[in-house]
Amino acid sequence: MKRENVFLNLDLSDLSAQPGALHIDNKIILIDNLDDVADEENANSLSFANYPMKLSFTIGLIVLSGGMKVKINLEDFEARAGDAIVVFKGNIGEFCSLLPDTRMVVIAFSDELFNVVKHINTALSIQQYIYTNPVFHLDEEFLDEALDIYKKMKAKMTETNNIFLEGILHGYAQVLMYSAYNYFVQRKKNTDNSLECNRNQEIYKLFMQSVQKNYMHERSITYYAGVLCISPKYLSQVIKNVTGRLASEWIADYVILEAKALLKSNKYTVQQVCDMLNFANQSFFGKYFKRKTGVSPKAYIKS
Repeated sequence: MKRENVFLNLDLSDLSAQPGALHIDNKIILIDNLDDVADEENANSLSFANYPMKLSFTIGLIVLSGGMKVKINLEDFEARAGDAIVVFKGNIGEFCSLLPDTRMVVIAFSDELFNVVKHINTALSIQQYIYTNPVFHLDEEFLDEALDIYKKMKAKMTETNNIFLEGILHGYAQVLMYSAYNYFVQRKKNTDNSLECNRNQEIYKLFMQSVQKNYMHERSITYYAGVLCISPKYLSQVIKNVTGRLASEWIADYVILEAKALLKSNKYTVQQVCDMLNFANQSFFGKYFKRKTGVSPKAYIKS
């Protein structure tokens, strides 16, 4: 059965159309409500994804006051003053509610610009850390640094006659991303002193790429080990060592996320979702879904 798109895509062009948004060729977008009156209407003006949307870019939000509830990949999170939220391209985000006094800044990067930091030795480990911890508290020093860079970028955006504007903004963006990566390295060192990029990191990267491509029809660790030309036991050990989670858990994350989206779309029956995700029968799908979520597919639809 051919699957229709469940989520609408949120593109940089959609974001740049938001009130007060500043951008440079839809590669860097800045939005904030720092100068607005603190009320519910102005807080909600930044709520640009009021239903689940798949991002075609990487976005970072810093909450300066108030707070909000969001869903990232259909999981609930709450952010308060001093917290940051990072959502990578391809993930699913949704604003659920914002407090009336919420003040925040938003920075979105195109994939082209975000890729400048992917060569960093620790990039994979940092991205995996952020993927599992998309909402986190910033210490005062880094919060001030990030906000200072944001304000400088915002000020430069108004210099329309500056022939080097794009290069300057790209430079500021790189400073911000490198500073952020350094912050995460130091943060992660508190819990894990091993951030070396090695063969295990490469296996993890290739495994995740393969899962993202094939999870709709393959859930077997043996399959993914075969793609990488290694044994299932070795793949399991590597993924556990790199991420602290089982390979099967990463596969299940994608399967369950897709299943939840399909079920909540109200477009398909449980049997149709079962077929789309290549389960042998509805009974097996129901048991798999309940084991991972604690509820049956039908109960999830009603929740």
